[in-house]
Amino acid sequence: MVDIEAPKELRDALRRGLDLERWKDYGDLRQEQLRSLVEEAPAQAREVLEALGYFSPHVEVRLDSARRPWRVLLRVEPGEPSRVVAVRLKVFGPDGRPVPALQSELLRHWSLGDGRVFDSGSWQAAKSDALLRLSTRRYAAARIVASRALVDPARHAARLSVEFDTGPDFRFGPMTVQGLRRYPESVVRNLAPWSQGDPYSQEQLLQLQQRLQDTRYFRSATVAAPLSDAHGDRLPVAVSLIEQRPQRLGFGVGYSSNTGARTQVDYGNLDLFDRALRLSSSVKLETLQQSLGATLQFPRRHDGSSYSIDAQVLHADIQGLTTRSQSLGLQRRRSDGPIQTIQSLQFLNEQQQLTGGPASSSMALMPGYTWTRRRLDSPLDPTSGNLLSAQISGGARALLSDQNFLRLYVHGLQYLPLGPNDELILRGELGQVLSPSASGIPQQELFRAGGIGSVRGYPYQSLGVVQDGAVVGGRALFTAGVEGVHWVLPRWGAAVFVDAGNAADSFHSLHPVLGYGVGLRWRSPVGLVSVNLAHGRAIGSTRIEFHAGVSF
Repeated sequence: MVDIEAPKELRDALRRGLDLERWKDYGDLRQEQLRSLVEEAPAQAREVLEALGYFSPHVEVRLDSARRPWRVLLRVEPGEPSRVVAVRLKVFGPDGRPVPALQSELLRHWSLGDGRVFDSGSWQAAKSDALLRLSTRRYAAARIVASRALVDPARHAARLSVEFDTGPDFRFGPMTVQGLRRYPESVVRNLAPWSQGDPYSQEQLLQLQQRLQDTRYFRSATVAAPLSDAHGDRLPVAVSLIEQRPQRLGFGVGYSSNTGARTQVDYGNLDLFDRALRLSSSVKLETLQQSLGATLQFPRRHDGSSYSIDAQVLHADIQGLTTRSQSLGLQRRRSDGPIQTIQSLQFLNEQQQLTGGPASSSMALMPGYTWTRRRLDSPLDPTSGNLLSAQISGGARALLSDQNFLRLYVHGLQYLPLGPNDELILRGELGQVLSPSASGIPQQELFRAGGIGSVRGYPYQSLGVVQDGAVVGGRALFTAGVEGVHWVLPRWGAAVFVDAGNAADSFHSLHPVLGYGVGLRWRSPVGLVSVNLAHGRAIGSTRIEFHAGVSF
C-alpha cells in the first residue's frame, strides 16, 4: 500500500503521477521492481509539484518491505508556490513590426497575471487564450513564435514572456455555396453579416452558420474559411448545406391550466411557390379558445430585415366573455445580436358578447413597435440572464379604428443563480392603454390577469374589470412575481413562489391581489414542466396549475 502525507489539495495529483500508485495492486511485483519504483517516486513527485507551481518541495520516501502487504510512505512538504511577478507580451504585425495596441489588448485579458500561482496548466491556457483572441479576429494565421517562463525557486517568483506573430491581416474573400437545389443563393448570401473585403472574423462565420440553421431551410449547415484556400490576404468562405424537406405536417396534444386541453395540427412549407417563401399554419383547439392562423415569411433581406404577413381567426370563451376576432398583419423583423425589433401594422376586427347579453363589435388599425432584448443562457431551460421587452401600438378613429388609443406595455424577466442547485426568478409586467374610454377598443388590446405567467392561484384572465358578472379587459395592468427553485436532482426541483398584481380600468382603481404556493419542476427534453399548488388569497381558494415550457 502507498500512504501519501501531503496537503489535501495535492494528494490526488500526486497519486495520478506516481508509478507506485499504478503498480501497487500488481500481485507479481518483485522486490527489486518495488525498490526501483520507490527510488523513482521522489523525482516523479517533484515533477507533479512543479506542474502545480511548487518548485522547492521537500520529498521523503520510506519503504517497509517486511510488512505484508508492503507499505510505502511518501511525505511531501510542498513549500511556498511560485507566483507571477512579471508578464511581457510582444505582438509583431503583418509587416514584422510591434503592434502596441494588440499587445495592450492581450495584456488586459491575460489570465495569468501578477500574483497568480504559476502552474503549467494555467500557463498553457493563458497562451492558448491569447492566441485564440488573435486568430478568431483578422489574424487567422497567428502563431506563437517564442515563449519562456523563468522560475526563481529561491524567491518563489516566475517571469513570463511570449511573442506572437499575427501573420497576414486577412479579409473576407468570395463565398462559394454547395448543396443548394431548391433555393437561390441569395437566401444564403443575404444572411452573411459581412461583405467581401471586410476584416475576417471567426465570430461572424459562426453567426452565419447559426442564421442558416435558424431559417429551417437546411438540415445541416457548415461554414468554413480554410487557411489553405487563402489568396494573399483574402480568405474565401465555403458554405456546405443539406436542405430540409420543404413540407412538414405535425400533430400535438397537451394541457395547460390556463386554457385547458389542447389538440393542434401544424402544416409548414419552406418553399411555397418555389420562391423560398415560408408558410406556417396551425389549427389549435383548446377548451377555452380555438384558433386558425397562418404566417407567410419572406426570405431575409441583405440589410438583415425580414418581412412576414400573418392572418388569424380566434374564438374564446373566458370568464363570461365570448370574443370572436379576425386579424391581418404585416411585420418587419430585425435582429442584432441579443436585440430584436419588430415594426408592425395590424388590422383587428372583433365581436364581443357577455353571457346572456347583447353582442357588440370593435375594430382597429394599429401600427406598432416592439423592442426585445434576450440575454439568457438557454432558450428552453434558462438558469441565468434576463429578458426585457417593450411594446407601443395604437389606433385612431381617422384610420379605421373605433377609438383613439395608445397602448404601452413592458415585460421583464430575470434569472439569478444562487448556487449550483438554487436559483431565483423575478418577473414583472406593466401596461396601460391611454384613451378617452375602453369603449370601442378590442378586448385583445386591453388587459386581464391571472393564471400561469401572471398571478398564480387565480383562474386564467379572471382578474380585470367586472361587468355584468363577467370579467372584461381593463386599461391598466400590473403584475410581479418572485420564485425560488431548489434542484434536488439534476432534472427535478422544488419551487416556492409569491405573485401579486391585477388589471383594472385605471391605476387608481387597481388593487393588487396576492397569490402564493409551492411547485414541482421537471427539466423535460422539450422544456420545463411546472406543476403548482397555488393559493389565491383574495378568493380564498387553492388550485393545481400545470404548464409546459417557459413563460416569456
